[in-house]
Amino acid sequence: MSYVSRTLGKSESILFSTGYHWLYWVGVALLAGPFLALLILGTVELFPARDIFLLILAFVPFCYGAYRFVHGIALEIAVTSDRFVKKSGLVSIKSEEVSLDKIEEVSVEESILGRIFGFGTIFVHGTGAGEIRVPMLKDPVNLRRQIQTAREQLKHKGE
Repeated sequence: MSYVSRTLGKSESILFSTGYHWLYWVGVALLAGPFLALLILGTVELFPARDIFLLILAFVPFCYGAYRFVHGIALEIAVTSDRFVKKSGLVSIKSEEVSLDKIEEVSVEESILGRIFGFGTIFVHGTGAGEIRVPMLKDPVNLRRQIQTAREQLKHKGE
């Protein structure tokens, strides 16, 4: 059960959830792949000196790739009927939340590659909450639309 599901209020429901774009995962694979390939090939050849050097050289990017992998699977982004939630962390959890009625602005930043491949960064600005930033997000324009739709539903519910 996800963090957002566990923290829902009685009348609250998840309207939309998303995560990192597939290019994020390609980057993780490119960082971790060489080390894993050398490890697999090295066990066949019993690690000649050249492969041990390459293995050591590939270990640093592998560590960073493993870190990004854990970060990626631990990320939850959701729009509920009452709030916007960004949760990160696997063991120690950091949750950034803002009530839909406290959101002042939702900004989307997309580069040229982001426009082509469908990823970008979203910024959610809330009253007194500062800014919640989510980079490499798949379809950030759709997330902004979902937040706006949820805000409108909340406004009509209160009338």
